[in-house]
Order: sequence, then C-alpha cells, then structure tokens
Amino acid sequence: MRLVVDAVVGLPGSVAIVLEHLTRGWSETFPEDEITVLFGPESHRFPLPDGVRAEVLERPRGPVGGLWLRSVSIRRAAKRLRADAVLVGVPASALAGTRAPRGVILYDLRFELRPDQFSRKARIARTISWAWSLRMADGIFTISERTLTDFRDLHPVLSARAVAAPLGSDHALAWNRPPAGDRPYAIAFGHFSNKNADAVIAGWAEFCAASGPEGPGWLLRLVGMGSADRAAATEEVRRLGIEEHVELMPWLDDEAFQSCFTGAGLVVFPSDFEGFGLPAAEALRLGIPTLISADPALAEVTGGHAITVRSTTAADLADGIRSALALTPEQLAAGQSFAQAFTWRRTAEIIRAGLPHAGR
Repeated sequence: MRLVVDAVVGLPGSVAIVLEHLTRGWSETFPEDEITVLFGPESHRFPLPDGVRAEVLERPRGPVGGLWLRSVSIRRAAKRLRADAVLVGVPASALAGTRAPRGVILYDLRFELRPDQFSRKARIARTISWAWSLRMADGIFTISERTLTDFRDLHPVLSARAVAAPLGSDHALAWNRPPAGDRPYAIAFGHFSNKNADAVIAGWAEFCAASGPEGPGWLLRLVGMGSADRAAATEEVRRLGIEEHVELMPWLDDEAFQSCFTGAGLVVFPSDFEGFGLPAAEALRLGIPTLISADPALAEVTGGHAITVRSTTAADLADGIRSALALTPEQLAAGQSFAQAFTWRRTAEIIRAGLPHAGR
C-alpha cells in the first residue's frame, strides 16, 4: 500500500503526538507499505521512522493560501504520489477530497457537546470544515469508543462509515525516568478549560489542609499553563496559602514534559471531557497512581484501575488523592497489565483494515 498521511494542519500537541506514534506503529507493523507524510510550511514536523518519507507542501500567497494548502495541494500531492489511501490527521484538512480512499481521524466532538468551551468563531469554523470533511470521508476513525458513541448519537447518517481505533500508550515505555528528587510530586494539566485546573488547585489545598499545619510532603506541578492562566492561578494559590506546595509550570518541550511526567508519583486528571485521555493511559502504562473523573473516555482507557472521584469538589478531590496514593503495587501492576491492550500497532491495524474497504 502507498499511504499518504496528511499532517498539513499538524500543530504541537495531541495531533502531532498521535500522527508521530501512529506512523511509527504503522511502519513497524506493515514494513512493506510506502508511507509519505505531508507537512505544511508551518506544520509541526515530528520525527519520522526510517523508511518514511516527508514532503513539505508550499502555501500559495494570498488570503486563500491556507485553504488551497488544505485542499487542492493535498489532492494534487496524493495523485502525484499515486496514493492507494490517504489518512487525514484532522477533519479540517484535505477538504477537496482525493481519488484514493480517504480516512479521517476524529478525536472528539467537544465543540458540539461543550460549546461554551469554544469561541463562536471556532465553533463556526469547525462546524463548516468538519461537516464537509466527514461527509466526504470514506472511513472515519475515532480515537475511542466514547468518541464513536458520541458520533453515532450526533451524526447517525454518517456513523456507518465510522469505527473506533483506540490510541496506543506504549510510546511512554521509551521515556526516561529521572532520578528521584528530594520531594515527591503530583502532576496535573492546565492547558485547556476541560482539564479543571481550578478544581485541582482547590482539591490540593484541601489535601494540604488535612495533612496538618505544615502541609504534606508532596508538591503539585501544574503544567502547560499560558501566561494569563498562570497569573490567575498564582493569585489563587496565594489566596489559599499553598505557595510552598504548588509549582505552576508553562508549556514544556517533549523532553522536559516526559521527564516531568515519568518522575511523578501521582497523576491528577479530573477532566470533564476527553476524546481518549492520553495522560491517563500513559500513567497507567507506567504504573503511576492515577486519579480521574467519571468521564467515559477516561473510564474506557483505565478500566477501573484508576481512582475515580465522585465530583470535582475540593473535598472529593482531596479524598481521591489520598486513595490514589494508597494504591498497592499489586493494584498498579494490574493497571499496567490492562494498559498493554493499547498499542499503536493495534491502531494501525484497525485503520489499515478500514481504509481499502471503506466506501461511500
């Protein structure tokens, strides 16, 4: 198979992570396939395994240059490369379609289910481009059963083309674990509103207060915060009197993030909405105690092996933190065993099987 992967709209973050590891898993599972990854001039160019080609498409000048890049340029490249199939990294790309069977990766439908978390402009843009792209797709590959269920509920007419291709978490096994520091720490995430960073801070304050006047020996590292969010969180941390127990961190590069993640003794992830929940899956794979919300995707990727809080109130989060820290080595090992089912090879196998046979 000659596979073309559309990474033209790829930005640092979840999309680039998925395409990088999926491409690697695909090339290892199907070494006979010829894979070409298309990047745009401003795309995040993730590392490619040996044997996988990269091609950078030019963006025409002018107000429609971006639209041309995400449509006509990809269509022409797929034809020139004689693609047997095209895999589109985000629904807002390959808008002109391709002659070869075209699969689209669908991460979530949060903009439809949690519209208050998006600007009006973002909602309109996604509604138009995603609807067009998904209608033209030969195969739609959701990153979890949760997203597949949402898609079937919201777009039943298109659901016959959709199949769940859950993501992998085995890439985390290659991350280096740093030497133990002087103080154990938990890691949480603050880069999107659905991560509930404010609730995590309040829960951590409750956890500190219940540990006595000097607080716990643990530190909370909240990573991925923009400058404005970090400034607001700094004021809240000061108000709660837990400055000595919280470290607010900006976006980290891959190496720094991996080191921070693998060195954590606890992952706190009470998100109110996930398409898959990669941090929870990675934590489980590494045997790190994990606290999650009752979000369906997080339940799916942890299989009952994480501590699920009843709510994101401070009291419930504090109780959940204590329960997660009390998990036994045997319980953590059971979680690691469950996590072995989530591999990038399996993701590649599902998508490859769906591409040649998916039809309108």
